[in-house]
Amino acid sequence: MITSRPENVLAVPDAWLEDLLPRHGGRVPAPETVPDQEAHAAVRDGLEAAEPLVREVLEHRGTVPGLAEAGLAYLKGEATPLGAAVVARVETMARSRSRFACDPGWADHLAAEHGLAFAACVFAEIEGIWVSGDGGPVGLEEQPAYVLEGTGDLDHAHWAAGRAGRRMRAFLAAAGEDDRTAAVQALAGHRQGPVRRLVAAFLMPDRTDWVDDCCQDPPPRTSYYTSSGAKMLWWSLGTAEQVERLGDWAVLQTGERDPDVLYTLVDGLGEAAAPVLARSLDGDAEPKERRRIVDALARIPGDEAFRIMGGRLDATHVLPAMEAMIDRFPVRALRLLPELGTGTAWRSSLAAGLLNAHLEAHPELVSAADLNPRAREALDALQAARTAEAPLDQVPAALRKGGKNRAPAWARPAALPQVLLRGREHALPAAATGHLVEALSKASPRRAPAQRLKDALDALDPWSLAEFGWSLFARWRASGEATRIGWALAQLGWTGDDEIARRLGGMARSWPGQNGIQLPLKALDVLAGIGTDVAVMQLHLVADKARPKRLKKRAGQLLTEVADERGLTMDQLGDRIVPDFGLDAGGGMTLDYGPRTFTVGFDEQLRPVVFDGRGTLRKTLPKPGAKDDPEAAPAAYRAFTGLKKDVRTVAADQIGRLERAMAGQRRWTTGDFRRLFVRHPLLWHLVRRLVWLHDGDGAAPVAFRVAEDRTFAGVDDEALPLPESGEVRIAHPVHLGESVAAWSEVFADYEILQPFPQLGRPVRAFTAEEAAGDRLDRVAGTVVGVGKVLGLERRGWERGTPQDAGVQHCLTRGVAGRTVVLDVSPGFPVMSPAEWPEQTLGAVWIAGSEASDPHLAEATFGELDDVEASELLLTLHDLAAQAVPA
Repeated sequence: MITSRPENVLAVPDAWLEDLLPRHGGRVPAPETVPDQEAHAAVRDGLEAAEPLVREVLEHRGTVPGLAEAGLAYLKGEATPLGAAVVARVETMARSRSRFACDPGWADHLAAEHGLAFAACVFAEIEGIWVSGDGGPVGLEEQPAYVLEGTGDLDHAHWAAGRAGRRMRAFLAAAGEDDRTAAVQALAGHRQGPVRRLVAAFLMPDRTDWVDDCCQDPPPRTSYYTSSGAKMLWWSLGTAEQVERLGDWAVLQTGERDPDVLYTLVDGLGEAAAPVLARSLDGDAEPKERRRIVDALARIPGDEAFRIMGGRLDATHVLPAMEAMIDRFPVRALRLLPELGTGTAWRSSLAAGLLNAHLEAHPELVSAADLNPRAREALDALQAARTAEAPLDQVPAALRKGGKNRAPAWARPAALPQVLLRGREHALPAAATGHLVEALSKASPRRAPAQRLKDALDALDPWSLAEFGWSLFARWRASGEATRIGWALAQLGWTGDDEIARRLGGMARSWPGQNGIQLPLKALDVLAGIGTDVAVMQLHLVADKARPKRLKKRAGQLLTEVADERGLTMDQLGDRIVPDFGLDAGGGMTLDYGPRTFTVGFDEQLRPVVFDGRGTLRKTLPKPGAKDDPEAAPAAYRAFTGLKKDVRTVAADQIGRLERAMAGQRRWTTGDFRRLFVRHPLLWHLVRRLVWLHDGDGAAPVAFRVAEDRTFAGVDDEALPLPESGEVRIAHPVHLGESVAAWSEVFADYEILQPFPQLGRPVRAFTAEEAAGDRLDRVAGTVVGVGKVLGLERRGWERGTPQDAGVQHCLTRGVAGRTVVLDVSPGFPVMSPAEWPEQTLGAVWIAGSEASDPHLAEATFGELDDVEASELLLTLHDLAAQAVPA
């Protein structure tokens, strides 16, 4: 424990002393150890001037009798701590014309007039006094005030937790032994109730037993901002055991992350403050508060604080504070960074970069430091993993010299991953890496690099260049610089590959809301700049799955631009951007563990399945064992893990796309069908599980399936040549008619499961009366959960135009050039569509166009063809089947 004596405040690092509120409440340099006579005289003179008004308040009929008597007695010279507390509150309010004011001069006055022990007892009582006026905090000359008892909490403790109480605490900390003993004895009689107990502990935090009592029952945080009582307890802590007693309470909340709390907490707890700060960092701290917390953590000596920082290197604002911590504790950094730099997590890569920069700055530490065998082994492994630097004549010409701009602090070349030249035998020297950073600082999302720089980038290993670019981006974000969107993101358009596109797409899809949305918006521009099919696929996924509407809208605009540039429709673009994920021509993947191999296939939902060398299906891919190849097996396991993650992002989208294609009767040329579906390593697994139709030469449509060997077969399972002319579409059961049963038998014989209902899909039709009209009442009156109704948006429906009070009372969908409208009640408020948990379905209408009044008979349901009619009715019946139980 660091005591509250003034001389011990220097245990806090010098860099903090300018702004530090030490534990004892003074400021640097240490406060005077005796009361200030000028402050004492000012309060005494002010009290003499305000005494008539103070008496008027105390004699008012609304004043609590016991408090009034104590205050009047004090004015007569009968000094009690309670009376002094009453007079101090009323006099200060009269002078300052605010009931929220406190005057630290009262600490000097009370100590000089009555001694430290008496003054301390006054502060133990003062938060039980509340001065209030009828109409708020107005001056006493204009309106009488009443003295009331306190509320029993410390939400707004202006005296004990304010400047006056902190000055009182400073006097007690600097007092001699006799005065302190007398103060302890006096305060012991004023510790009744939680408020007085906490004030006493705050005034004398070295009484650990008093602080322990408060930790057993910590003050509640009842106000929007914070409780002053919470701050007082933080200012009083001095042992790790007290933190343990606080349990879940020991997390800094809003309003408690101020410098005075953080610095005093570290001064009082030392290393024991580290877990408290870690939990607070993992909470909802604002950027400014996060910077304060990590700065505090970076000041704490000890391995725990260092490991806490290292475990959060990829979190915003931690990286620059960690670099300062490394400079502050260089030997500890050399000992612990190798441990933090091992592994595959991104923060491990950051730690490895920090270690390399540290070694470059302090090469003498390696021989001087006393490292344990584990740290030495990890250090040797990290150094051995680095690639030798290329001689100058092998460095691309554009990177041999730089300009005048230096790399920013977060982009120090020594801390970044090495960039390898093609062939991966040599790496760029540190100076050339700095020149590369300088060149990339001129990047723009949709502009290609200058030819000289492009030649240099082409001379680098693509994978290491992409990882280098991502490291620049990640370090920029972790440094807290992401408030201004700049080149660190844009350069990914020059350095990024398909893997970087997947990461950017994943970041945009998972973005939680509008806060900081400029970053994912600009990331979409970078994806468009990368321009590969995988990058465009990521744009498509963002347009389909992202939550913020601005992201969805921007991704859709960029997709349209890409489609226009390629001369394709959006559907045609969607066909061409499905990645193959490195699968072989057979649509699988071989995983080589050395002595054993596994193969990967896919089920009807595009979930990867694993077979061993004997062709036996396994529940999952086993982890590498002791007998497996130490390099090949882990690489194969990582490849499978990545494949599962990648395919999961597109599986549901591709299945839904094919189902919509069936319902919308979309067609492909026979050539496109072969190229985009039958030969595609991933989509092939869905294609072979469906029945298709071929239309051509005016003949009747021919139904077929794709066999295991990618040939075509009819319902009789005989080979069926597929003409190169004509078009192909996914068969709807309406088209198959009575042959559905025969096709179902074929699929059952081959144990083929379908990715979505096709052969087992219900077929529905309008009645003659419905077909002749413009209104359906099949689902009217059904009550359905709002989430189920809004789920229609995933099937192409949209909420209607807001009406009175911003409520949307219908869902609409375009079908065959017509608009179908489903009425709902009470509807969807625009700002919170799911506000009303249940919706009653109304009539379904059909209108001539979106601009038409849906309640006018401009169209009839009979205008829809059989497939359109069946799909509409199926959607309505599926929705009604999810009705809320009566």
